[in-house]
Amino acid sequence: MKYKLTLLFILLSHFIFAQLTISGVVKNEDGKPISGANVTISPSTTDETLAYFITKADGKYTLKIDSPSHETYEIKVRAMNYAFTSDLANQSASNFDFTLQEKAIELKEVKLKESPIRKKGDTIAYDVSNFKDIKDRSIADVIKKMPGIEIETSGRILYQGEPINKYYIEGMDLLGGKYVLANENLSADAVDKVQILENHQPIKILDSLVYSPKAALNIKLKNKITYSGKAELGFGASPMLYQANITPMLFTKKQQMTGSYQGNNRGNDISRQLKTLTLDDLLNESEKFSNEGWLSISTLQTPDFNSERWLDNSINLGTWNHLFKIKKELDLRLNLSYLNDYQKRFGETNTQYFLPTGDIFLNEKKQNYLQTENLNIKATLLRNSAVNYLENIVEFKGDWNNTKGNLIQNDQLIQQNLTKPNKEFSNQFNTIRKIGQQLLTFRSTIAYKEYHENLAITPGVFSDFINQGKPYNDAFQEISFNKFTTNNFIEFSKGLKQFTLQSKVGVKYTNHTMTSDLLADNETINSTFRNNTRWSTFNPYLENKFSYKKNSLNATFGMPLQWYNLSNQSFEIKKSYSRFYIEPKFNLTIDFAKFWKVSTSHNFSNDLGSLTSLHQGFILYKYNSIQQNDANFNEVKKWSSSLRFEYRNPIKSLFINFGYSYNWNENNLLYNYKYNADASTILEVLENENHRKTHSLNAKISQYFSKIKTTFNLSGGYNFTKYDQLLNNNLAEVNNNILTSKFETSFRLLSWTTLEYNYLITNYQNKLSETKARTITNQTHQIALHFFLAEKHYIKFNVDFYLNEDKKLNPNSTFGDLMYRYSLSKKKIDFELSAYNLFNEKYFSQNSFSANNEQRFVYQLRPTQIMLTTRFNF
Repeated sequence: MKYKLTLLFILLSHFIFAQLTISGVVKNEDGKPISGANVTISPSTTDETLAYFITKADGKYTLKIDSPSHETYEIKVRAMNYAFTSDLANQSASNFDFTLQEKAIELKEVKLKESPIRKKGDTIAYDVSNFKDIKDRSIADVIKKMPGIEIETSGRILYQGEPINKYYIEGMDLLGGKYVLANENLSADAVDKVQILENHQPIKILDSLVYSPKAALNIKLKNKITYSGKAELGFGASPMLYQANITPMLFTKKQQMTGSYQGNNRGNDISRQLKTLTLDDLLNESEKFSNEGWLSISTLQTPDFNSERWLDNSINLGTWNHLFKIKKELDLRLNLSYLNDYQKRFGETNTQYFLPTGDIFLNEKKQNYLQTENLNIKATLLRNSAVNYLENIVEFKGDWNNTKGNLIQNDQLIQQNLTKPNKEFSNQFNTIRKIGQQLLTFRSTIAYKEYHENLAITPGVFSDFINQGKPYNDAFQEISFNKFTTNNFIEFSKGLKQFTLQSKVGVKYTNHTMTSDLLADNETINSTFRNNTRWSTFNPYLENKFSYKKNSLNATFGMPLQWYNLSNQSFEIKKSYSRFYIEPKFNLTIDFAKFWKVSTSHNFSNDLGSLTSLHQGFILYKYNSIQQNDANFNEVKKWSSSLRFEYRNPIKSLFINFGYSYNWNENNLLYNYKYNADASTILEVLENENHRKTHSLNAKISQYFSKIKTTFNLSGGYNFTKYDQLLNNNLAEVNNNILTSKFETSFRLLSWTTLEYNYLITNYQNKLSETKARTITNQTHQIALHFFLAEKHYIKFNVDFYLNEDKKLNPNSTFGDLMYRYSLSKKKIDFELSAYNLFNEKYFSQNSFSANNEQRFVYQLRPTQIMLTTRFNF
């Protein structure tokens, strides 16, 4: 027992004496203890910290080292506003007191630069100052450089490859989806941030109940009261050119306003500033306004490149938009616009029709004169709060369009004249209120349309078919159309923890009449060429939708039920039809790994096709196409599936998206195109089940480097479509493939030079049954150099190369433009001298495929032109 106690005493003694403990007090020169001093101990030969202590109010510290292995140690003492001090100690030392001398510490100036992109919750904020440079004038110039955001040629804005559902300025929707007007005229100097609102639900009362996968864009201004806009006037030659733009804007907490007059004849298609682009507003318009049409003239296909190179136009537009805050959450919005656009398009089309019975070649020289005139008046009353929602939209649309065309085919002149007067009126009412523990939605839409089409063709066509083989001078096709539509539903919504239940019941009713007659030399022919058709559709529907939301998972399952009761009267013949459809749909979205998002959707639906395309009598659709469709309506079963991944990392300014979609259609009707030797067609419709399948892949990577103010975008897509078609009574299988790759960059080479480079390659492949596949490959290189030689001077030089592999087309095209700008920065005035089409390219060639033909287009271009413009940005 004594042996064991002795051994234990020895071991304890070893551990006790193997520990080094040093303590003391840290004081100032007045002997007062210092709080917050940092005391550390390290070997005298290295900077390794073995122990540390931070003193409290009494200034005392204690340092302990287990199993000390060094002969000497250094004790270091640091404290704010005191000079650094230290002392050496060995293993026998146990107490050290320190007296520190006061010393002012000079701190270096630190400038904090705000991150170019920040994320807070579902909001991603882009700092405009990080993306803007001296050449940028409108906010659109800046947004197009922001990673993850894309502006298409039409002006439509995409976020992560998907269109935005709202465009706000300070949280207000002034333009109702027609946001290009603001985007291209609002001064970038007035904007502080551009915000992307992910998973944005525009209706506040539904925000916590109904999940939205779409994103909105919000413009945050620098000042509470902002007066901005643009005023410019320019003249040039040749011929005599002009452009004018006066667009004032006012933004306050109680009202927003923008008015605009714009006009030019230099090829700038400003009509896109009046087009609705946001997803929600487009869906509303499609419910109210239809897009029926039968007749057309033979026109040049719109070329897929800059309109300022080819468009011969004279366009004027005026618009006034005003939003008033009547009360805190009650808005009145007025939108008025008028457009008058006259265009001339000259060129040539060569078409090769690939038919089982032998190919047909068609050459057409075309002169088109297009007159567009439309008026739109819209008034919106909106209450959008967290407790109730009310919206009423009254809208009128009027169109007075006239198109003329001179066509030379086989040395024969064919004159065409088409008029399309149209008037539409609609009212849409929507309200959501809380009743007990649930929400009640009531929505009612009514719309009326009166539409006419008149087509005159000289000399008369299809003489064998229309006029018993006798030549005649004039063919005149007239169509009158009236349509009334109303759609009304009630929906109940209730939240139960993570679940939301929605039940909708409604009825839609449509009634339309169409009358038509074909005249030969102002004389009616016979009943074969007349129509008097009336369709009415009574469509009750029921939908139950179940949603689940927990943390980063959102799932929705819907089960719409559709009943259709249709009646048709054509002259004295009456027919009735009944259909019942079940159309399930499922959507799932998951956010994971902080920056990733995956979504998938699956939908099954049915479509009755366009009932207006059903007519027993023949209609002369264009100079070389006459059609009759007395078959049943086209029932289409549709299945679509998609899978999409998104990565958005604001910290690294990196945005990635890629996705796949599959679409399958089953049609009960098959169209038989019967081609004559001159390529004129007679359309026959047969009841024959057929299918269409489409596979699509797309991906995009967008990266921004803030230090060098450089953006890189790389994107690509693949589309494959397969379907059947009847050509001259022969069944053919059509296969189409489209492969695209695109690279874009805006690169700051030096402080005074920026390079922009865009590259696009597109490969089209078409295969008809067992014939050899036809391929088209087009490439585009666009290079722009920006020089900032001095504070007030800016030069831009850009070159565009268009390359094609088709030897039958004109040689490849090269375009160059040059612009010099002198700026009075304090007065925000620019003077610009611009030269367009420096190399004086006179024609541009382009080709395209359809199901069974290849078309080669030759366009007459605008000549070399010079413009002098004065611009005031305010």
